[in-house]
Amino acid sequence: MTMKKFFLTVAICAVAAASVNAQVIKGAEAQTLRGPYETNRLFDNVFIGAAGGVNYYQGENDKQLDFSKRLAPAVQGYIGKWITPSVGIRLGYYGIKAKGYNAVANPYIVPVGAANGDQKMNQNYIRGDIMWNISNAIGGYRSDRFWDIAPYLGAGVMWNKTTKKIGGKYHKDTELAVTAGIYNMFRIAKSLDITLDVNQSVVNQRYDSDTRGHRREFIASAALGLAYQFKNREFSRAHAPVDVTPYNNKIKDLNKLLNDANELNKKLQKDLDDEKAKKKGGETVYVPGETKTVPSPFAVYFPLGKSTLTDAQKNSIKYFVETAMATNKDRTFEICGAADSATGSAKTNERLGQARLDAVLNVIKSCGGTYKISDKNLGGTDQFSKTDKTLNRVVVIK
Repeated sequence: MTMKKFFLTVAICAVAAASVNAQVIKGAEAQTLRGPYETNRLFDNVFIGAAGGVNYYQGENDKQLDFSKRLAPAVQGYIGKWITPSVGIRLGYYGIKAKGYNAVANPYIVPVGAANGDQKMNQNYIRGDIMWNISNAIGGYRSDRFWDIAPYLGAGVMWNKTTKKIGGKYHKDTELAVTAGIYNMFRIAKSLDITLDVNQSVVNQRYDSDTRGHRREFIASAALGLAYQFKNREFSRAHAPVDVTPYNNKIKDLNKLLNDANELNKKLQKDLDDEKAKKKGGETVYVPGETKTVPSPFAVYFPLGKSTLTDAQKNSIKYFVETAMATNKDRTFEICGAADSATGSAKTNERLGQARLDAVLNVIKSCGGTYKISDKNLGGTDQFSKTDKTLNRVVVIK
């Protein structure tokens, strides 16, 4: 297989992927997600796989050997991760054998062959790949798509070793190699795929110890296997940060109305008590204490991964301190900092919840005065909303 033929195959597969996507998506548009996507955690969307197939060596004079005699057994074992629905990385081992032909008897060909120059070598290859899932890139992300196609580019170290000693020792050769391939995934269960991996590798011509002819040699490979997907296996679409400024302004207006109503109530209560005192002819009359503002819970929301406050948020917190906390100094206020448990690691969410809590506490301290406060860092949580993740990136005062 030449590189020209290989890339032609990639183009054909891309067209096929677009056709399959169109057929799957039809009638189920609501299940298709397009980016941007939530950043997954380190061990989310991780997969492992194993496969078996054939290697096909393409070196000098190999065309003189029958096609079937140039096929050698191949195995694969790898671990990878999808960073986004379209971009993934993979690290694996690829072997076991390779067969070729050399027209000249040479004791340094790997290994010594028969009179006709047959070559047989132990094939080993450790390689890292960058993968591009064109099914998700073209058709949008779908967790239930049956067929995904992911072209990839890889590089690594390839080495061989003779099956028997030559001149009292095994002959070895180690070279750098690059690979281009197509990774096909056929979903048979939520966590399990049947895989078909077809690729073409390029290595220096001295790999088989024959340094004549072309400057490089090729090894084609095809393998069929299984891949297992670890939890979490899916991606979620990222939501834009919620601008809570209009809500805070509305709360500010409502608090002003409440304060005005409390002042009016105090005046009416005083007038009522004065009238009762007059009717009692100077008898001792119970006069209720001063009416206080009963504060409702107050929330400060944060963007994903952030713990800094805007000027508007700082002003809202100061207003709450002046109107609610200052008139209820005998009350203990509970302040909770939180992060969204659906994103980030537990350690990151613990740090983020504390940083948000400290930011709000610093504004309260800057207002002066002494208040009864009980602060608590909830870390990663979903207690404020199980459906809208943005509502869990918050500090609540109650």
